[in-house]
Amino acid sequence: MIRTFGKVYLNNYQFTTDPQIQRAWPPRRSRLKGIMGSTTQQDFGRWAKDMRLTLTSSGNFMNQSLKAQIEGLMLTRKATYSYKDYTGLEGTVVIVDFDAKPTFIRDGQGVLFEYTLTLDVMTLTKLDFANYTGS
Repeated sequence: MIRTFGKVYLNNYQFTTDPQIQRAWPPRRSRLKGIMGSTTQQDFGRWAKDMRLTLTSSGNFMNQSLKAQIEGLMLTRKATYSYKDYTGLEGTVVIVDFDAKPTFIRDGQGVLFEYTLTLDVMTLTKLDFANYTGS
């Protein structure tokens, strides 16, 4: 049976092992083209709610128990969950998508899973281990 030692938490559920974490956080920006080659740049900054996290197993696995816990969280509509990871990000998130694929590696009664978990950030309290004061 694989021992739980991950440093990522979703609603106080500890991940079995640490996933690869990809942040996508595009700024709110647009470029308006005018006449005679002119342009106007509009920059509205970055907002916490614009961040999307994609967690992938990348060879690290999730046990049957954690898979069941995340699937249980997905059953609640419009719910937000606490989130904390090893990159120093803390806040609340919503689960966008969860795709778990079973491996042939046994773990007690079940098997281990490779996965992709997509989360949208709703609020941030810490970013890179520092208190986040933005919106």
